[in-house]
Amino acid sequence: MKSEFYDLLSENNDFCCALGKVMLVASKLEVLLKQYLRLHGKEVQEKRATLGNLIKILKEDGHLTWNGEVHFGQASLQRNYLIHNLYASFVNEIENKLLPVEQLVPEDVEVYTEKAVQTAENFESYVNLVVGKIGVKNRGQVLN
Repeated sequence: MKSEFYDLLSENNDFCCALGKVMLVASKLEVLLKQYLRLHGKEVQEKRATLGNLIKILKEDGHLTWNGEVHFGQASLQRNYLIHNLYASFVNEIENKLLPVEQLVPEDVEVYTEKAVQTAENFESYVNLVVGKIGVKNRGQVLN
């Protein structure tokens, strides 16, 4: 059923739309994080400008609170899973699965869709946060 379920996901317009939204808003967040770091005197090489590396730089440079580290880290993990490891989870190529892959029924497409929608909404919140921080002139503030 695993490969059949993956096929159901790929054929479901709501899931694909939600997954596309995750990709779009994550891409926007990466650009905004680079802009934020530039405002704070940190130039990031393009090859290091992945979401995970940007979060690591924010952490190392003291721009994230502990809560910020947790939230951004979880966002990166969720995005990476949905974008890079979703299929791998269905063919047992990865160990850590964020979503169930056993005993799935067609109705579970809704669970996957909702997870993608929630991830996109979380990313939108982080985008709004970073946009606000970019607009603040006080460079000593940290991201929550």
